[in-house]
Amino acid sequence: MYVKKLDENDELLLKRRKEKIKEFQEKGVCFSCQNFITGDIFSDEGLIIYEDEFVRCQFEKFPRATGQTIIVSKEHYEDISEMPLDFGIHILKISDVIIKLHKEILGAEKVYMCTICDGKRNHLHFQLFPRLKGEKIGYQNFVREEGILIDYQETADLYRKALKNIKL
Repeated sequence: MYVKKLDENDELLLKRRKEKIKEFQEKGVCFSCQNFITGDIFSDEGLIIYEDEFVRCQFEKFPRATGQTIIVSKEHYEDISEMPLDFGIHILKISDVIIKLHKEILGAEKVYMCTICDGKRNHLHFQLFPRLKGEKIGYQNFVREEGILIDYQETADLYRKALKNIKL
């Protein structure tokens, strides 16, 4: 698994995704809820590594970091202030397992976690940003240029296998 610099076609795909998201937001429609129905904004493409009745976890197709993982609530919450505490515990439990896998499988030295729910119509999600050996420390990991995830199937399979029988 690695992140490749975007070429013209990749940039066009990312631009279309951002336009689609903005279009839904302008209509007051939650793009994440819409995606759970249609799958046409964040397509699976083998990127989903874990799913249960509460969350979906998948690698970001256009990541800022190798292994960037999105953990999205299936229930609609605008942001973390609306999240029930029990659900927060579930998020932390699944995050803990994925963070440990990032360290084991990717060799991440650290994994940053954030939630940025901003804009007209939001949906609670968390992002995990692995920092690999030799990469800069700190906030710049959240604002790196986006790339496209390449050769991830084998790695995604390792995560799915490890997450298949977890008890949360």
